[in-house]
Amino acid sequence: MLHLALKSQNTLEYKMNEYDWKERGSASYYHNVNTGKIVGVVSKLMSNEIWIGVVYVGQYTFTLDDEKHLGQYIDMYFAKDAVELFWAIQNRTLLE
Repeated sequence: MLHLALKSQNTLEYKMNEYDWKERGSASYYHNVNTGKIVGVVSKLMSNEIWIGVVYVGQYTFTLDDEKHLGQYIDMYFAKDAVELFWAIQNRTLLE
């Protein structure tokens, strides 16, 4: 979704909140298609058939404080739905 906002000096500012999945190895990454920034990941827990969903909500300091674990899921699709729902809610409720 592309939003245009008129700035005070009559210039356009683009706000891009379009996300998609990209698979890499045994993980799927949820990323902004315009910037490439990864905002979530779905991967298998160890060698089990259990999937975990994680979103990145911090300042990208590469510490555990940046990660929010959404849970363990029986199927990859449930984990992906959890990541998408998290960001759908955040995009509706955060004020910028």
